Amino acid sequence: MSLQDETQPQSASRRLIVWGAGELGSRVAQLWQTHGGPVTGFTQSERRHPDLIAAGITPRTGSPVDLLQTDDALLLSLPGHETQADAIKQLTAQGIAAPIRVVMVSTIGYFGPQAHGIINEETPPGSDSRSRSIAAAEQLFQQWAGPAGVIIRCGGLYSQARGPMSALRRRRTMKVRPPDKTLALIHYDDAATAIFEALRHPSPEPIYLAVVSPCPTRKEFYTRACQRLDLPAPQFDAPIGMPPAQYQVERLHRDLLPVPAYPDWQAALEV
Repeated sequence: MSLQDETQPQSASRRLIVWGAGELGSRVAQLWQTHGGPVTGFTQSERRHPDLIAAGITPRTGSPVDLLQTDDALLLSLPGHETQADAIKQLTAQGIAAPIRVVMVSTIGYFGPQAHGIINEETPPGSDSRSRSIAAAEQLFQQWAGPAGVIIRCGGLYSQARGPMSALRRRRTMKVRPPDKTLALIHYDDAATAIFEALRHPSPEPIYLAVVSPCPTRKEFYTRACQRLDLPAPQFDAPIGMPPAQYQVERLHRDLLPVPAYPDWQAALEV
């Protein structure tokens, strides 16, 4: 059980290391820096470094294994769960102890393509190979981080420049999937806020679902998206034939994101 009401948030004055300061990680870094804490952001290339420097963030490339201290906070937000797993293996192989707080960005892909009905943090992973791989990465993280670790399973991230609408606008077509599959979404800014709060919460839960409910089905979203973009009506695969997934996010709202800045999924339709 969270103890947010009984204790105060931890200070952001400790150093935050962001391993994967990309679109999401850099937003978390900026929040931390704005609240007075030093940040070092690690990237795969130097492309984002000018923007990070302008935001007061120290940029580096490569790995933080030689820099990480036990009193740091660490965010793992590398692209893809396999890359995340490789980072955890590197930390483990180097004998690096988990710092005081570690947050790992994961995905609701954990629940698999047939996810349906009521879904919460305790719902088991899907049975497909990708879901099992995501679950294995999370398990590696939990074994390494122990009680210092927090997993944030994000829905589909979007902003005006990224996400399903921008992909549809660019490609003029969409992947054929079941019409009744839930399209769980969260804006980059809301995901960043939730992660920032998880990094400084005095007693967070080990897992959160970062989704803004209610969620549309693929049919609801892409029908409206195609109308907005003046595209032909979308095509879908055979229906799943089961109740759409309903993500239970009471834990997220209680501890990390009481009021999303983008509470309506239709914000993802903005062009």
